[in-house]
Formats: sequence, structure tokens, C-alpha cells
Amino acid sequence: MSARVLVVDDEPDELALIERHLRRLGYDVVAVKTAEEALGDEDNLGVDVAVVDLRLPGMGGWELVDVLHARRPGLPVIITSVLDPDDYPQVEAWLPKPFTGEGVQAALARALGTEP
Repeated sequence: MSARVLVVDDEPDELALIERHLRRLGYDVVAVKTAEEALGDEDNLGVDVAVVDLRLPGMGGWELVDVLHARRPGLPVIITSVLDPDDYPQVEAWLPKPFTGEGVQAALARALGTEP
């Protein structure tokens, strides 16, 4: 069984791109456009790792990371954003935009503790 990844990004092109990279790497993907959508279905939280864009409409990425850590202690989170990485919340890995397939793979390896 492959790992499940929750991806939260309100930009349709970015969401589709990261979903495509993840599927090529063999991951099952739950892709949503808002934090509220991510939290609205408990099944969305039954994942092995979450990829969260910081700039989301409604509930922002910073707050979503806090809620994810409260609801799922120990859930690895990857931040993806155009913002400066120095502004990211404390998480397991980061994926600055624009990203590449290799960047996605490296961020997942860091978050899941599988990097060589």
C-alpha cells in the first residue's frame, strides 16, 4: 500500500502539478483547495503526510498546520509557498515554489524520514 498525501493549495495549476508529481512517485493523493475542505472530511486526515500552501483563502496555512498538528500529533507536514522559507512555520520539510519533481521527491523523503 502506498502512502497517502493530503495536498492543500488554492491555485488549480499548482495543485494539479504537485498531484501529478506525487502520483508519478506512487503516492495516493487527496487534493483539496482550502483548509476548510481539508478539515471538513475526517477521511482527509487519514494520511501519512500533508503538503500545505501557506497562502490560502479563509483559514490560512499557518493556522491549518496548527490544527493538523493538534488533530494528528506527529503528522509530517511539508510547507509549499512563494514566501521566504524563513517565514515558514516549524514543520518537517519545505517545498518552495516553483518546485520540480525532484524537489517534491526530496521534500517527501525529508518529511517521511526516508532520505538517504
